Amino acid sequence: MPELSSRPRRNVQTLCLAHEVGQLIRVRCRHCNIYLPGDLAKLVGDIPFWDVERHMRCERCKLRELDASIILPSAAERLKIRVRRLVEIRMVRRVIWRDDD
Repeated sequence: MPELSSRPRRNVQTLCLAHEVGQLIRVRCRHCNIYLPGDLAKLVGDIPFWDVERHMRCERCKLRELDASIILPSAAERLKIRVRRLVEIRMVRRVIWRDDD
Protein backbone atom coordinates (compact mmCIF):
# COMPACT_ATOMS: atom_id res chain seq x y z
CA MET A 1 0.00 0.00 0.00
CA PRO A 2 1.48 3.42 -0.94
CA GLU A 3 2.42 5.79 1.83
CA LEU A 4 0.16 8.77 2.35
CA SER A 5 1.74 12.16 2.00
CA SER A 6 1.82 14.37 5.05
CA ARG A 7 1.32 17.45 2.86
CA PRO A 8 -2.27 18.65 2.58
CA ARG A 9 -3.78 18.44 -0.87
CA ARG A 10 -4.75 21.72 -2.42
CA ASN A 11 -7.24 22.06 -5.23
CA VAL A 12 -5.69 24.11 -7.98
CA GLN A 13 -8.28 26.43 -9.47
CA THR A 14 -7.05 27.09 -12.99
CA LEU A 15 -8.59 29.56 -15.42
CA CYS A 16 -10.11 26.87 -17.64
CA LEU A 17 -11.74 25.13 -14.66
CA ALA A 18 -13.12 28.46 -13.45
CA HIS A 19 -14.51 29.14 -16.93
CA GLU A 20 -16.26 25.76 -17.05
CA VAL A 21 -17.96 26.40 -13.69
CA GLY A 22 -19.07 29.91 -14.69
CA GLN A 23 -16.84 31.83 -12.30
CA LEU A 24 -15.37 35.26 -12.96
CA ILE A 25 -11.94 36.65 -12.15
CA ARG A 26 -11.78 40.03 -10.42
CA VAL A 27 -8.48 41.81 -10.97
CA ARG A 28 -8.28 44.89 -8.81
CA CYS A 29 -6.16 47.96 -9.03
CA ARG A 30 -7.46 51.45 -8.46
CA HIS A 31 -10.15 50.53 -10.96
CA CYS A 32 -12.00 47.27 -10.52
CA ASN A 33 -12.05 45.10 -13.63
CA ILE A 34 -13.80 41.75 -13.98
CA TYR A 35 -12.77 39.28 -16.68
CA LEU A 36 -13.97 35.95 -18.01
CA PRO A 37 -11.48 33.21 -17.12
CA GLY A 38 -11.61 31.84 -20.67
CA ASP A 39 -10.46 35.19 -22.08
CA LEU A 40 -7.58 35.37 -19.59
CA ALA A 41 -6.59 31.78 -20.41
CA LYS A 42 -6.19 32.79 -24.07
CA LEU A 43 -3.68 35.44 -22.99
CA VAL A 44 -1.65 33.77 -20.25
CA GLY A 45 -2.49 30.06 -20.54
CA ASP A 46 -4.28 27.76 -18.13
CA ILE A 47 -2.63 28.90 -14.90
CA PRO A 48 -3.98 29.10 -11.34
CA PHE A 49 -6.05 32.25 -10.90
CA TRP A 50 -3.76 33.65 -8.20
CA ASP A 51 -0.90 33.80 -10.74
CA VAL A 52 -2.89 36.02 -13.12
CA GLU A 53 -1.77 39.19 -11.36
CA ARG A 54 1.88 38.42 -12.19
CA HIS A 55 1.07 38.37 -15.91
CA MET A 56 -1.02 41.53 -16.11
CA ARG A 57 -0.58 45.28 -15.81
CA CYS A 58 -3.26 47.91 -15.17
CA GLU A 59 -4.27 49.54 -18.46
CA ARG A 60 -4.87 52.92 -16.88
CA CYS A 61 -1.98 53.44 -14.46
CA LYS A 62 0.43 50.78 -15.89
CA LEU A 63 1.21 49.41 -12.40
CA ARG A 64 1.63 45.72 -11.65
CA GLU A 65 0.27 46.02 -8.11
CA LEU A 66 -2.85 43.97 -8.77
CA ASP A 67 -4.96 41.62 -6.69
CA ALA A 68 -6.77 38.71 -8.39
CA SER A 69 -9.69 36.90 -6.80
CA ILE A 70 -12.28 34.47 -8.08
CA ILE A 71 -16.00 35.10 -7.72
CA LEU A 72 -19.12 33.08 -8.48
CA PRO A 73 -21.97 35.56 -8.75
CA SER A 74 -25.63 34.64 -8.57
CA ALA A 75 -27.75 35.17 -11.67
CA ALA A 76 -29.11 38.46 -10.32
CA GLU A 77 -25.61 39.72 -9.49
CA ARG A 78 -24.29 38.61 -12.89
CA LEU A 79 -26.76 40.90 -14.66
CA LYS A 80 -25.36 43.94 -12.82
CA ILE A 81 -21.67 43.17 -13.37
CA ARG A 82 -19.76 44.76 -16.24
CA VAL A 83 -17.33 42.15 -17.60
CA ARG A 84 -14.36 43.05 -19.79
CA ARG A 85 -14.30 40.83 -22.89
CA LEU A 86 -11.34 40.00 -25.07
CA VAL A 87 -11.80 41.47 -28.54
CA GLU A 88 -8.49 40.65 -30.18
CA ILE A 89 -4.85 39.97 -29.46
CA ARG A 90 -2.30 42.07 -31.31
CA MET A 91 1.31 41.07 -31.44
CA VAL A 92 3.64 44.01 -31.96
CA ARG A 93 6.88 43.43 -33.86
CA ARG A 94 9.58 45.97 -33.24
CA VAL A 95 12.65 46.16 -35.39
CA ILE A 96 15.88 46.91 -33.52
CA TRP A 97 18.97 47.79 -35.50
CA ARG A 98 22.61 47.74 -34.58
CA ASP A 99 25.40 49.42 -36.53
CA ASP A 100 28.49 47.32 -37.08
CA ASP A 101 31.74 49.17 -37.53
